[in-house]
Amino acid sequence: MIINFKIKNYRSIKDETLFSLEASGAKGKSDNVAEITVKNGKKFRLLKTAVIYGANASGKSNVIRAFWAFRQLIDRSFRYDVNDNIELAEPFELDVETADQPTEFTLNFIGWDKVQYIYCMAISKRDGIIEETLKYYPEKSQKIIYKRTGRKITSINRDFFKNKNSFDKINPKRLFLSELGNSGEEYWENMRNYFIHGNMVLNAAANGMLIGLAENAKSLFESDIEGMEDIKNKVVKLVQLSDLGIKGLELVEEEEFFKPGVNKESYSGSRINKRFKTTHNVYKDHKIFKQHQFDLLNQASTGTIALVGLCTEIMLSLNFTGGRPIWIDEVDNSMHPYLCRFLISLFHHPRSNPYNSQLIFATHETTLLDKNNFRKDQIWITSKDKYGCTKLYSVYDLDIEGLRDDIPFDKWYMSGKFGGLPNIKTMDFIFDRDNKLEYEKEK
Repeated sequence: MIINFKIKNYRSIKDETLFSLEASGAKGKSDNVAEITVKNGKKFRLLKTAVIYGANASGKSNVIRAFWAFRQLIDRSFRYDVNDNIELAEPFELDVETADQPTEFTLNFIGWDKVQYIYCMAISKRDGIIEETLKYYPEKSQKIIYKRTGRKITSINRDFFKNKNSFDKINPKRLFLSELGNSGEEYWENMRNYFIHGNMVLNAAANGMLIGLAENAKSLFESDIEGMEDIKNKVVKLVQLSDLGIKGLELVEEEEFFKPGVNKESYSGSRINKRFKTTHNVYKDHKIFKQHQFDLLNQASTGTIALVGLCTEIMLSLNFTGGRPIWIDEVDNSMHPYLCRFLISLFHHPRSNPYNSQLIFATHETTLLDKNNFRKDQIWITSKDKYGCTKLYSVYDLDIEGLRDDIPFDKWYMSGKFGGLPNIKTMDFIFDRDNKLEYEKEK
């Protein structure tokens, strides 16, 4: 589970910013909090969900994108050439002092082995990995597993490395963790896979993400791994609940014929393709007459494809042994508020979320700001100052008289008490003075 995530000098986030999933001492809505004991005996109270609100371009998407970039670097940097630029390093560019400074990410988390870890990286687009550190808590105090500065490994814990002499230096464009995860040692494979398979970041509106979501869903329905049939059934039920008229969801084998010269084929023949199909009722005289199937990718709307993909990823997270945090940007673009509300409840309920997976999402949908859904410490707000810097804060930390867990959060947010609302310019600002006078004469 994620304890907290720090971001510094990434896109609109200039100053070190902490996004925390540690619950406050409040006792309300106990199902929203997971109580975890790690190997050294330390106990954590961690939130199962968190929501981020804010005006357009206030930086809420950058909080989620920061975790995506962090995860991508761990996933892919072992492939980087020494001459490559690290394009995922995107410093704050509206200040001359930060434009050439490294981007920094730090994740404080509980691994699959129930050990608390802290993993830090500082990266520069041109110079590569400036610094990288992995620490853990075998007891109450933290210990370093390794630390690297630039090309050089400066500190190493012998308990985790059989041959430390083979790691004196490293490609400056590659994370040491990314390299170790491909070294063949099971411990490091699991550590790297915690970030890659044990976390998910989604934005159905992003380029290429929609097809990726559909392909992931298709892979689930193709899988014959034990336990996947139950997840498939849950995905179908969740899609049915969305009230899209979909009665079933399955892969159907179809024979495809082709000729030479068509789609770059050099010969004629046929092949079997698996098509993702949605099943719908056909009516006659207002009664169900038969059922008809549509090709999901070729005939369904983008919203339907996104919904199927998101439902699949959410069910995979809820059934992932060890838990899988899932970050979703612009969740309201793909799901009706009622369905979003239901999904939030799935993460809160111990029966539907036995492994304490976490849901972090950004939205504009204020109807979700229900006192029955969230505690104060689960609600986060982004705003921008006059210098273009994103400020991220929890509603729990606001010093507002009467702020309790039983207040109407949506009304307080829309009234401006929490901040994070757009500053709409007036008519006087939009129109010049002459136009304004003409408008007043016409009235």
